[in-house]
Amino acid sequence: MSFGSNIKRVRTEKGISQEELGRRISVHPNQLSKYERDQAAPSIDVVQRMAEALDVSIDALVFGAQQNMDAVVSDRELVSLFKKVQLLSDRQKDTVKDFLSAFVLKQDLKEKLTV
Repeated sequence: MSFGSNIKRVRTEKGISQEELGRRISVHPNQLSKYERDQAAPSIDVVQRMAEALDVSIDALVFGAQQNMDAVVSDRELVSLFKKVQLLSDRQKDTVKDFLSAFVLKQDLKEKLTV
């Protein structure tokens, strides 16, 4: 299922109209409709607000509720590392997240500057 289909499925399962969800996440219903039809992609901020308003994880919106990380991530070593990270303290997890975010940001900037 696509991201838009996942949003619509979760929203309708919870009995929430586009107007209501739009109000909860401060997005116009027309824009929300575009997200659900995969005609536009929301910012990560909006995705987080959607997940909170729908009381689901961001993963459930992006990948669908039935998929797990093993099915989505093909690199087994990464899956193993992510599982080990789950055993760390919250502070240590935050450090790992900060490191990964910084690394991904650096790679994105490199790509944009070399084009």
